[in-house]
Amino acid sequence: MTAAAPAAPEANGVGRALAQRRLLPHPRMPAWVWILLIGLCVAASLPVIQSSSATETGARLIALEAERERLRSELRTLAAHVGELASLNRIERDARTRLRMVNATPTVRLEVEHAPPARVMPSRYLPLPETVEHHEPPRWQALLDLLIAD
Repeated sequence: MTAAAPAAPEANGVGRALAQRRLLPHPRMPAWVWILLIGLCVAASLPVIQSSSATETGARLIALEAERERLRSELRTLAAHVGELASLNRIERDARTRLRMVNATPTVRLEVEHAPPARVMPSRYLPLPETVEHHEPPRWQALLDLLIAD
């Protein structure tokens, strides 16, 4: 009968739950343990976050350096093109062929001893004559002058 007695609590579900509960040291962990576990998880994830941020920044830096080199190359190409376009021989050749320009004829200079005639402008373009307004000093100024006069 002693052997049959322990088998009876295990036969129902309540006995098995009690046996499993006794195996756990404490069914509830204190709050400070949870806070400590969360803090450790956060502290463990910080290096991962920092390294991924550094990797992303490095990739952005490499892309920007490649863009800068591409722009420098384009700038050198454009500077060479501007130098080619600014060549006087090319400009003269284009003027003669494309624009059909010819050399200028000799310039004749004449010296005139008379002054040119005065320009006549419509009155609407002329400045308005300044009107001089004569202001009489205030009365207190005349009294003040009498008091201060030596």
